[in-house]
Amino acid sequence: MAWRLAKSLTALREEMNTVAPDRSTASDGTIGDKAHQGSPSDHNPNSAGVVCAIDFTHDPGNGADMHAFAEHLRRRPHRAVKYVIWNRRIWSKAKADEGWRSYSGSNPHTVHMHVSVGVGPDGQSTGAYDASDSWGLVDTFGGGDVIGLKRGDSGDRVKGLQGTLQYAGYDPGTVDGDYGPKTAAAVLKMRKAEGSSVSDGDNFTGWAYAQLMRALAKKY
Repeated sequence: MAWRLAKSLTALREEMNTVAPDRSTASDGTIGDKAHQGSPSDHNPNSAGVVCAIDFTHDPGNGADMHAFAEHLRRRPHRAVKYVIWNRRIWSKAKADEGWRSYSGSNPHTVHMHVSVGVGPDGQSTGAYDASDSWGLVDTFGGGDVIGLKRGDSGDRVKGLQGTLQYAGYDPGTVDGDYGPKTAAAVLKMRKAEGSSVSDGDNFTGWAYAQLMRALAKKY
């Protein structure tokens, strides 16, 4: 049967490859194997021949930390997303107010993160699975887009920095896109915790980015 990947997941994969170009794809997956074909799964094509699920390999050493990415998908849900499974937990848009819930499926998803899109039963997804809006990964994890930011800057790049600081456990205040005193204080606190001797958080350097990525990995 001819099939294609949902356009929303194609967009997600492109963003994943942009922010983590050296990541391992060893357990990445789209269309299901024989095990998936024997049961309802979004890895199986729906009636329109569209596969509405994708898996991403956990490879934190190369920038693909699924702890951070899964939490991002929960905090900033795409209009196409149905649910995310990672590390024995599941989050679904339909039960978003319950947050992460325990997942007891046969595959604990500790090697890869699963993302399903659309609405309806697995393998029969309908809805906005072809919505190709941004998933926000580049804004939050782009790295090069936040290196060089300084106190007084504003915009989406600052929001990306603020959001990542939050994920790592350092509160920059409201994620409002303004690199003000609270964001600077959060940068300084993070850098000090990672062993830096800087006296302020007014400049976000390349080394600050490396320290933030290390803090994020330690957090999860």
